[in-house]
Amino acid sequence: MEAGLDHQWLVGEPKWERLPDDSSQQDTKRGELSPPESWLSTTAQEGGKGWARQRLQPVAPSILMPLAWSPLFLLLSAIPFILPHRLPVDDQSVAALFFTMTWILILVPLYLVRSAQPMSEDALLSLPFDWATFAGASVIFALHILVSPILGWVSYALFWVAWFRSFRQIEQILQIPAARWLLPIDQSAWKSSSQLPSEWQVISERWTTGSIARVGCEYGHLVIAGASRGSDRFLALALLDGAGFVHDPFSEGPVGKALAISLLSQPPVADLGLEWPKRLLVGDAQSNDASPTAGI
Repeated sequence: MEAGLDHQWLVGEPKWERLPDDSSQQDTKRGELSPPESWLSTTAQEGGKGWARQRLQPVAPSILMPLAWSPLFLLLSAIPFILPHRLPVDDQSVAALFFTMTWILILVPLYLVRSAQPMSEDALLSLPFDWATFAGASVIFALHILVSPILGWVSYALFWVAWFRSFRQIEQILQIPAARWLLPIDQSAWKSSSQLPSEWQVISERWTTGSIARVGCEYGHLVIAGASRGSDRFLALALLDGAGFVHDPFSEGPVGKALAISLLSQPPVADLGLEWPKRLLVGDAQSNDASPTAGI
């Protein structure tokens, strides 16, 4: 199954954009920028040597759909208290169910989508969510039982504040495409301390499929990690935001442009890498599809 999707490994699967399976992929799409001229870069169409962009599955569809439903459940959670004793079941149980669904529809998709990204970080409290306001509202809600019912409505208002602030944080992570840059290498010759600039914090001296090095920036941190496909080994470069989501370091907007003239004005390694495996190139897959002897 993996081998059959080799030619989509870099450009991404057409179904992500609701395109037919045989649709051709563009070298550069909306929101994407090319690296500075100092970089040796290539594409899945060109091949040869150099860094190539690997598009990751867009995160927006899996996050926005449940997010759009969540305020409805937060609104419904107040109805049992506005119209008490009119439901066939306990008012508080219904309110608790709707309230819980509100935050499940936000937090669970965020966590699952982030976990599915290669190189992402998985700390729960780093998710784009207004934990501080949510915690404060929860404390006030608990106090309303002992102090005054009015505090219950104060906490309810604060939960709405937490929802809107969380929405703004989520909005920010959707502005930069999900992608990373790959360079084919001979992993046996890799030595981080001698091949990376001094500003990079070395995590692993040798090549590994985990994080190899990182450097902080205003928008989070840049990470170099190891990646593999079959018998091929790569260096992978990505931008991780404060929430642990993986982003394309070369993208339209202030983040990508700032990185292109600062930390990424030069490639992080001088090694030009190996030739790109032909099986991972789009042109190779298309020529094989056109050949009457393909697969024989």
